[in-house]
Amino acid sequence: MRELDTGAQEAFIKEVNEDLKNESLKKMWDKYGLYIIILVVAALTAAVSYESIKAWYRHRLQQWSDSYAYALSLQNQGKTDESMETFGYISGRDYGIFSELAKMQQANILLGQKKNDEAFALMEEIINDKSFNPHLRDTVILKLASYKLENAPIAEIEQLLAEIADNNDNSWQASAQEMLALANLRDGKIDEAKRYYNLILENGQTAETVKARIRDMMAVLPQE
Repeated sequence: MRELDTGAQEAFIKEVNEDLKNESLKKMWDKYGLYIIILVVAALTAAVSYESIKAWYRHRLQQWSDSYAYALSLQNQGKTDESMETFGYISGRDYGIFSELAKMQQANILLGQKKNDEAFALMEEIINDKSFNPHLRDTVILKLASYKLENAPIAEIEQLLAEIADNNDNSWQASAQEMLALANLRDGKIDEAKRYYNLILENGQTAETVKARIRDMMAVLPQE
């Protein structure tokens, strides 16, 4: 029998390997084909769904932003009633952070109209809502405290600001402590005011501009 040359042998071996490979793939497909199809379809669906969700969210975010911008435009034009109505509509919908901003803006408009009781009630509603964005909520606390600083009982101001003033990780801590110092000065409690001022000065996170202002305040306070 005539021997195959080297090239023919390699070609024959390659062909056999391909046949074996194809046969293995055929068997695997026969056994797992349905699962492979399901996985591929699931992967494609997930990719399409993710892109669809992103596109949908971008579209919704733009709508919410446009609605808020429209309400602000009405306010800037002096159309207070219309802007309040629009902000009210936005705050009552699930517009993400724009709903929260709209509620805050309603309070700002009421303050501008000297309707402090209504504004305070709305701000307290925000403060008591633990689901409200915590950073926005903190700014509402500080704003309400600044309005109450003139004549509200010091116990009320302390209760309002304690959550921020006692939190070393809160970026508004120094502002809250400074308000508490002013409230104590208002009531003639110099030592307690100094205690808050010293807390601000000892805090390494306090901005130098704030520290400079506190030192100026401390310099004019009665010394022991």
